[in-house]
Amino acid sequence: MSVVRRVEPLRSSVRDAAVGTADSIEFRHAVLDTIRTRIPFDFAVMAMVDPATLLPTSQTTTGAVSLPSHAVETAARLEYGPSPYANAIGKLARSPVGVQTIRDAIDGDLHRALPYVELLGPAGMDDEIRFVVRGRDKLCWGAGTLMRGPGRRFSDEEIRLLAGAARAIGEGLRLSLLRQAPRVHEEVTDGPAVVIVGPDGEVESATAPAVAYLDRCGADSGSGMVPAVFAAERLRNSGSAAAVTRARTLDGQWLVIRAGKLDGRGTAGRVVVTLEPAGPAEIISLLAAIHGLTAREAEVLEHVLAGQTRVEVAHQLFVSPYTVQDHLKSIYAKTGVNSRQELVAQLFFTHYLPRYDTPVGPDGWFADAGSRDDRCRPMNSP
Repeated sequence: MSVVRRVEPLRSSVRDAAVGTADSIEFRHAVLDTIRTRIPFDFAVMAMVDPATLLPTSQTTTGAVSLPSHAVETAARLEYGPSPYANAIGKLARSPVGVQTIRDAIDGDLHRALPYVELLGPAGMDDEIRFVVRGRDKLCWGAGTLMRGPGRRFSDEEIRLLAGAARAIGEGLRLSLLRQAPRVHEEVTDGPAVVIVGPDGEVESATAPAVAYLDRCGADSGSGMVPAVFAAERLRNSGSAAAVTRARTLDGQWLVIRAGKLDGRGTAGRVVVTLEPAGPAEIISLLAAIHGLTAREAEVLEHVLAGQTRVEVAHQLFVSPYTVQDHLKSIYAKTGVNSRQELVAQLFFTHYLPRYDTPVGPDGWFADAGSRDDRCRPMNSP
């Protein structure tokens, strides 16, 4: 059977999983299960990523392989460190296909390369497919890896098969963020949500609220600290003063994850990672991407959520009120509402209602959620 004929059943199974699973973690498990029936593997990882930063926000693993100790820290260091094997996710996100074996990615002797020496070899693996998945919007919503033991290399046909289903997987991940949360909003203990990551990439300490937030992001057991560790390692090697990414919990709350240097010692220093509920200004670009809004529609949405009238929006954007109305009609169609009131209400029930009893700060936003003007600035566009 040709690859083309084999791809369609895989795509169909992925689409079924996209509409038949309750949330992103169930979808990821269902996708890995259906991939395994067509591309056998011994171990696999699939992560949701923020498309603006390409940082993992939750991770799903499957397989009986025993990973080496500190595998998460090692993976983060390899991804963001100074080695020639860094930025694997970013390189794949910029490639036309987005699927590649480790043997194709590494020049020279594979068995001497750090990814093999520090990850594959200790896990008893000998080959790996790395992949990213993009939706129809061409944004990267996830990344992952499939691994096999000795003597069972992945074939070119299997690579083409996975590549043929990648868009369906990416679209499924994007759509999983649109679903109404199937789980009840969980309360987080009062107090700062803080994680301290040491110079070696290990988590030195974490407050109870931070652990609760990370658990709610939908990672498998033992990998809940992935967003904090990857954000810290990205910051440590970027030269930036801070790193910011966004994540959605399984109960429907949006979070902002921030990393900052704690002791100013460059790549050798400790990093503090904080987590907090996101305000509309911090996630508007992500919501626009999830719903497939154009750049102009995102601008209109931002002004509408700031309470401006159609005429005021038109004045700000130097267009006619009729043009603004056309953009609003398109926004309503894409977000599944029929009016400005419904659009604002949708945001209210998602972000405001869970904190209805929280004091309001002087800027009009909830006092525990940071300033509206503290926007999430993407560090890297795919």
